Amino acid sequence: MVGAVGALFAAALVVGMTVRAFRAPRGHRMRAAFGPIMGAGETWQELHTGQRGLRDSVLESNAEQEQRPARTDADDGPGGRPA
Repeated sequence: MVGAVGALFAAALVVGMTVRAFRAPRGHRMRAAFGPIMGAGETWQELHTGQRGLRDSVLESNAEQEQRPARTDADDGPGGRPA
């Protein structure tokens, strides 16, 4: 009985991933298909290790970049070297 429920769950995952892959636009199919599984893995890692996940780290990095702009070519001194 447990094996049948496990097989049914695995089949549901495969069908769901296949549907998401076919509905996604070209070039984003793998990300759309495996996105929920990657999100679940990241949440599991956050809960069990206590560390922030990749998504949170990227969002924090983007927020810092918006507050502090990156270097521009105008920052260079003569000869293209930093002033």
